[in-house]
Amino acid sequence: MKFLVFIFITVFIHSLGFSQGSQWVQDSLPIYEKNFQRQLESGDLEKAKKVISEILDKGEESLDPAFFDFYHKAIQDPLTAKSPGILGNLYSGLATLEFYRGDIKAAKNSFTSAKSIYIREGIKKDAAGMAMNLGVLHERLGNYDSALTNYREAIPIFESLDDAKSLANVYENIGLTNYMLSEFNSALQNYNKTDSLLNSYLDSMDVRWIGFYMNKSSVLSELNRDDEGLAILLKGLRIAEKNQHEFLIHRLNSRLSDVYEFQGETEKQYKSLLKSKSFFDKSQNRSEIANLDYKMARYQYQHGSMDSALYYAEKSFQYYEENGLSNRMGMVLNMMGNMEFSKNSYEKALQFYQQSLAYLKNEKNQSYAGFLFNMGYAFHKVGNNTEALDYIEKSLAISTELNDLQAIRNSYQGLYETYQSKGDYKNAFDFLTLFHVYEDSIFNETKNRNLAELETQYETEKKDQAILELEQEKEIQGLRAQKQQAQINMGIGGLILFIVVAGLFFRLAQIRKRHNVTLEYKNKEIAKQNGERELLLKEIHHRVKNNLQIISSLLSMQTRGLQDDKVKDAMKESQSRVKTMALIHEKLYQYENLSKINMQEYMRQLSDFLTQTYRSDKDIHINIVAEEINLDMDLAIPIGLITNELLSNSLKYAFEDMSFGEIDIIFEQSEPGTYTLLVKDTGKGLDENLDIEKTKSLGLKLVRTLTRQIEGELKISSKNGAAFEIQFKDLRMAA
Repeated sequence: MKFLVFIFITVFIHSLGFSQGSQWVQDSLPIYEKNFQRQLESGDLEKAKKVISEILDKGEESLDPAFFDFYHKAIQDPLTAKSPGILGNLYSGLATLEFYRGDIKAAKNSFTSAKSIYIREGIKKDAAGMAMNLGVLHERLGNYDSALTNYREAIPIFESLDDAKSLANVYENIGLTNYMLSEFNSALQNYNKTDSLLNSYLDSMDVRWIGFYMNKSSVLSELNRDDEGLAILLKGLRIAEKNQHEFLIHRLNSRLSDVYEFQGETEKQYKSLLKSKSFFDKSQNRSEIANLDYKMARYQYQHGSMDSALYYAEKSFQYYEENGLSNRMGMVLNMMGNMEFSKNSYEKALQFYQQSLAYLKNEKNQSYAGFLFNMGYAFHKVGNNTEALDYIEKSLAISTELNDLQAIRNSYQGLYETYQSKGDYKNAFDFLTLFHVYEDSIFNETKNRNLAELETQYETEKKDQAILELEQEKEIQGLRAQKQQAQINMGIGGLILFIVVAGLFFRLAQIRKRHNVTLEYKNKEIAKQNGERELLLKEIHHRVKNNLQIISSLLSMQTRGLQDDKVKDAMKESQSRVKTMALIHEKLYQYENLSKINMQEYMRQLSDFLTQTYRSDKDIHINIVAEEINLDMDLAIPIGLITNELLSNSLKYAFEDMSFGEIDIIFEQSEPGTYTLLVKDTGKGLDENLDIEKTKSLGLKLVRTLTRQIEGELKISSKNGAAFEIQFKDLRMAA
C-alpha cells in the first residue's frame, strides 16, 4: 500500500533502533543534563551541541518521556534564548523524537520553529535540512504540493554547498512524493538520480541503501517489475543482517509482506508480518505499529477473519485520526466498508464508503478507482442505480486511462448489472458484451496455456497406450515363436537364446542406468560450478567497482586541496573517467546477465554524474535518446569513455559565453550489429583549424584512439555547435 513506504527524514534524523535504555535514563541522563548546562553557562557552544546530539541518539533508541522533558526544559531556559544555534538544535531534536513517537503535528511545529531560527541566523544548510523534514511531514499529511515546495527549496542550497549526501536525500524524497501522486516514471527518474549520488560517496553495504531499496521496490512493483523489486528488498535485508540492524531488518520484513501478498504467498506474508509486528509492538514507535495494524487488518480480512480484521482496523484508525492523516483514515474506512459488503450489509458498507470519500483524495490511481467501483456497486445493491452508474463510470474512466484490464472488466460487469436492474436491457446487453470481450482478453492466454497442457497430456497418454499395445503384441508373437520352436523340438535352445539375449539387454540397461546416474551427478557438479563462477564473477565486478570508487574518492579528496584550476580540472577529468568504468562494473554485478550492459540506463546515470561533477549556474539541458541496446563489456567501456569525454568537453567549454544551451546524446542501432553514437551541443562550436589527428587535447586523443580500437568511423561537424558522430559495428554479431 502506498503509505507504507520508508520515509527518509534527512540531515538531522537518523535511523531508529531500540535497546534497553531505562537504566541509561536513570544513571546517565542527569549527568548529561548538568554537563549541557555547564557548557551553556561557559559559552562553549560546540560542546553543548555535542551533548544535545548524544542525548538525541539515546532518545531515539527508547523514546522515554524523560528525553522529551529535557528538550522542553532546555528550550524554556533563558540562557538558550541567547544562543540561537543551540535553540535551533533543541527544536530539531525535539521534532525528531516527536516524529518517531508518532505525533506528526508536534513534530511539524518544532521543525518549523527550528527552520525559522536557522533562516534568521543565516545557517543555510540547517535551514535546508529543516525544509526537507517539513516536506516529509507534509507528505505524511497528504499535502503533496507543500511537500514538493519544501524539497525544492533545499536543492539550490545543497548544490551550492556541493553536498551530494543531502542532494541524494532531496531527490529520494521527491521520488516518494511522485510515487504518492502515482507519477511512477517520474519517481523512478528521481530514484535513478539518487542512485548516482549515493554511488558517488557510499559503500555498497552501508545501511543507508536499505531505505532507498525499500522506496525503489515500491515503484518497481507499480511498474509491474516485481521480481526486480523483490531482488533489491532481499539485497537490503542482507545489508541489514550484516550490520545487525534490528530496526531495519523488521522494517524490511514489513515491506516484504506486501510483496508476498502480491505474489499470493500468504504463508510468507503472514510470517513476515508477525516478525515485524512482534518487534515494533515492544517499541513506542506508534506510527510503525499503526501501519502494521492496518496490514494485519488487511490480511485477516482477505482470509475471512472479520472480527480480527475489524479489531486491527480500528486500532490503526485511532492513530491516524489523532494525527490528522486523512488519506490513511480514508483507506481504513474503505476497508471497513469492504468488510460490511462481504457480509451483505450494504447500507453499513455505504456509510463507511461515504465517510471514506471525505478523506481520500481524488487521485487517478488503481486504489482510488477500486474505491469508486466499490461505492458504486454498493449503491447498486441497495437499489440506487443512478448513484451506482455515476461512481462506476468514474471508476471506469480512471481504469481505462491506466489500462487496468481487470478493473475495466469489473466496471463493465457492474454497469451491466446496474442497467439490467434499471430495465435498460439495450445498455445492459452492450456492457455484458464488453465484459465478455475483456474477460476473454484477460483469460485467453491462460486458457490457451491450459489447452496446450491438456493436449500434450493427451498426446503423451496416447503414445503410452500405443507403446503398451506394441509390447503386448510383441509378447504374443514371442509366445507363438516359442510354441513353434517347441513343436520342432527347438524349444530348449530357443529358451536359452532368449535368456541370453534378455540377460544382455538387462546388462546393457544396468550399464546405461549407472551411466545416467554418473552423467546426472556430473551435470549437477557443472551447474554448481557455473553458479559458483557466476557468484565469483559478480564479486569480482563488485570489488573492481569498489576499488575504482576508492580511486575516484581519493582523486576527489586530493582535488579539494588544490589551488591551480588547470590541475583541478585534470583531476576532475581523471575522476570522471574512473567513474565511467566503475559504472560499467556496477551494472554488471547488479544484473543477472553478467556480460551485457543496458546502454540506455548507463548513459542516463553517466549524464547525471557528469552534470553533478561540472555543475554550473547555466541553464544546460541534456537530452538522451537511447534505444534499449545491450553491449558487452569490451564495447561498453570504450563507448562509455568516449561519451564521458565528449559530454565533459561540452559541459566545460561549449557554453563559455552563453547562459543556456542543449546537449543531445543519441545512441541507436541502424541495423543488426551496426550502431551510431551522436553527441552534439548548441554551443560556440569547434576551432575551424582543429585537426583531430594532431590535437594536443588528451580528451580528443582518447576519443580518436578509442574509436580506432572499436574499428569505428568518426565524423566531426561544427555547424550550429559541435557534433561528433561515431559509427561502429559489433564484429562478433556481424560474423
